Amino acid sequence: MKEIQWRDFVALIMSTISALLSELEDPFQMFPLQEVAGILGRSVDDAEDYIAQRSGWYGVSSKYRTVDEEHQLDVISLLIGSAFVLGQCAITQSVAIATKIHDMSGQPDWLPHTKSDIMNTEAVIHKDFGLSEMILFDAVANYFKHHRQWPVDWDLTRAQNPQRRTIEIVQKLGLSPTSSANLQTALHNLGFSATGIGSLADNIQSWREHLAENLRKRLNRHGTF
Repeated sequence: MKEIQWRDFVALIMSTISALLSELEDPFQMFPLQEVAGILGRSVDDAEDYIAQRSGWYGVSSKYRTVDEEHQLDVISLLIGSAFVLGQCAITQSVAIATKIHDMSGQPDWLPHTKSDIMNTEAVIHKDFGLSEMILFDAVANYFKHHRQWPVDWDLTRAQNPQRRTIEIVQKLGLSPTSSANLQTALHNLGFSATGIGSLADNIQSWREHLAENLRKRLNRHGTF
């Protein structure tokens, strides 16, 4: 009787892990995010067109901008930041799924389980910055949400531990405590156009699919799945 109960328990664990892997690689899970990211990109396009119609595509010096133009630039920053935060939500969900799979498998050391390990697994390494795209996306989202809590000059000696790593990463990306266009800079240096924010979601979905495949192969290799 106990043997049957144990087999049922193992079967339940395996079924749950299989469902988690399927969720991780399912493109339908990302369609809403991809659609919203596309809407944000089109909104950025509209805001940039509005500014261009008023000041020309080459723009004017910041001291000559109208209040309305400054407002539109703030809108663009909020739209870009929102896209990164949406992407971070998908990344955080993926990390949670991979962590759960690790725990349900008995916490083996051959499965990635820390946040950084998971975000590095199967992620594209940016050629200019030597970090995974997922870590870079996550850092930009954290900048957008938390930079007002940082030291004004981003002094690492006065920053708290979680802040230091993010500050180091975004500075690599070219962000600065004195710039008012940091989100535009991040987007450009990551290789995205402002109107192509939707590609951010595409990259995250591709990573999720490869991460699921990687985890499945490891589980198969160790006879766990």
